[in-house]
Amino acid sequence: MLTLGIETAADVCAVALLDGDDLLVRSAVHVPRAHGRRLAPLVAEALAHAGRDAADLDLVAVSAGPGSYTGLRIGMSTAKGLCLSTGAGLAAVPTLRALADGVGGAVVVALPSRRGEVYAALYDGDAEVREPTALALDDLAGWLPPAPPGGFALGGPGAGRIADADPERPWRRLALVPDAVAVARRGQAEARAGRLADLAAAEPAYLKPVAAVRPRGIFPG
Repeated sequence: MLTLGIETAADVCAVALLDGDDLLVRSAVHVPRAHGRRLAPLVAEALAHAGRDAADLDLVAVSAGPGSYTGLRIGMSTAKGLCLSTGAGLAAVPTLRALADGVGGAVVVALPSRRGEVYAALYDGDAEVREPTALALDDLAGWLPPAPPGGFALGGPGAGRIADADPERPWRRLALVPDAVAVARRGQAEARAGRLADLAAAEPAYLKPVAAVRPRGIFPG
């Protein structure tokens, strides 16, 4: 199964190309707010490096949120366009689930949000203990269940905000970053389980309403 993984939910813009379990290409650019101009060239370069064409793709797995509104829109629209043009299946991968994959035990994963919030979830192996949510840091203590033996691991780009909000808790900090390889592998698991996304209906999981700004008028009055 030739699988393209796309990760654009945070500052990193990344792609990965897998042939079954074999990693062919992994490429990432850590430039905030550059996804719109970086993603398509990264995809083209990954396919060219592997000697493949877009038409060879069997599956496109995209990090589907939560995360950056703009990044998620760019990633999802690119993934859907590839699927429409090639016939590949689409796997919409929960961003925080992919971030936690491979971590043993209970782990809180977080991405930064706005207005004193983070996007957070709690996993214990394959179990989703707390589903992804836009979490106000003032509500952190009530959101967390009793700590397991050894406490909670904590990782992701928003982990520092959580640690600062509850500095007395003995967090076990992990260096977890959004990764297109993890998205691709999670997407393959979804495909094998028959959980492909509906191409027409798939949308990013924003978790909060998109903040729209009224455009400024051209003329006064």
